[in-house]
Amino acid sequence: MKKFLLLFVLGLVFTLTSCTSLPKLDVEEYDVPEVPAGLVQGVTDTEILVGNTAPKTGGFAVVGIPFNAAIEAVFQDYNNNLEEGQRSIRFITYDDGSDADTGLTNTKKLVEQDKIFALVGHVGTGTVGATLPYLLEKHIPMVYAATGINNLYFHNTPGNPIFAVQPIYKTDGRIAYARVINEPFFGENNDEVLPENAKIGVMYTNDDAGKSIAAGIIEEAKLQGREDDLIVLSFEDATIDSTVKNLLSKNPDAIIVAGNQGPFANTLVALDDNGNTTPVFTSYVNTNASTITVQDYGFDIYGSAWLDISDAEGLYGLSQEYWDFVTVMTAAGYGADNATENYTANAFAMAGYVAAKVFLAGLANVEGELTFKTFIEAMESEPLDVPMGGFIDYSNGMRWGISSMSLSKLVYTPADGDTPASHAFVKVAEIESLDEIYE
Repeated sequence: MKKFLLLFVLGLVFTLTSCTSLPKLDVEEYDVPEVPAGLVQGVTDTEILVGNTAPKTGGFAVVGIPFNAAIEAVFQDYNNNLEEGQRSIRFITYDDGSDADTGLTNTKKLVEQDKIFALVGHVGTGTVGATLPYLLEKHIPMVYAATGINNLYFHNTPGNPIFAVQPIYKTDGRIAYARVINEPFFGENNDEVLPENAKIGVMYTNDDAGKSIAAGIIEEAKLQGREDDLIVLSFEDATIDSTVKNLLSKNPDAIIVAGNQGPFANTLVALDDNGNTTPVFTSYVNTNASTITVQDYGFDIYGSAWLDISDAEGLYGLSQEYWDFVTVMTAAGYGADNATENYTANAFAMAGYVAAKVFLAGLANVEGELTFKTFIEAMESEPLDVPMGGFIDYSNGMRWGISSMSLSKLVYTPADGDTPASHAFVKVAEIESLDEIYE
């Protein structure tokens, strides 16, 4: 059994090959107000109310539905095993169809009408960006944002109620670039490292996600003194094919695609249609094979991953943490026995599982009365284990997200008789920090 990782009219297209002309992709930073002592809502003697807004309809329902299914499964499991004196968890969620305005409306409803104690698993780049100032103003704890926009990055902000878990896109972009210039996946036998003067093509979507990842790529190239070797192109849905043609005409030695699942999948098809043979690297948000068109691409496809479910000593080569996840999901009705709702091999469900587990880990560390302030202090009190993903440290006001990732490769399996063609991501490099990649 293979070990695999699972875990997203011509517009302006510009090519940049010098430091002075690289795009400025900085994002807005927010002040972090102090949380008043004793401030709390959504907590009774027997219950803690939490919630989120997520896409259950539209193109990103493929993310929101399994993500929330896992959160619900974890809380159901928790409630079924309460110890004396523990409060149960009640989870409320609303559909925003991946629309930022609807997401903001839903978030305000959760906070002001439902009176939730915390957001658990805040979904979507647009929604998260639109609601951050509001959540900071209201001091509402937010555990796990299902995006990595750079607005989530905070340094030295004790008392900050925002707790990103998955990697911030800036870090994601830096690691993607470091992998490209350090991994021996090039040459005729795919065993060579790129030469120092290799041209790296960067295609990024003209939105918060794409710009945030691209900002990290550009920053890392500058730190390595190789910014002059970047070819940076912005694109939108309507310009994918023309942007691909433009990029390939410049003969890049490697390509990094910075954007979410839909644009990435469409870009892969366009690259293949235009005869690309250059290896393609991408963000961890895209290393879920279910969002990628199944076909035999004419080039290698690599993606970062911050969850690692493989273990050579584990059952079928998979970690015990993964089997714990499978047990919880199956008990909730999302297991292998239910073919229409099988989320036990779904990266977005794993992410939802992590979101709920991190919230519960912080809750377990609270001392005394449960308030916004004591919960935030508990989250900051010690590093928290991240199931299938190491640990995360919020001490001293750090809000960096996980900063170590592995690398996986998309492996295609052709159709065989009645078995259709398929593909899956297979790990090719272990979880490493930037410093470890460069060693």
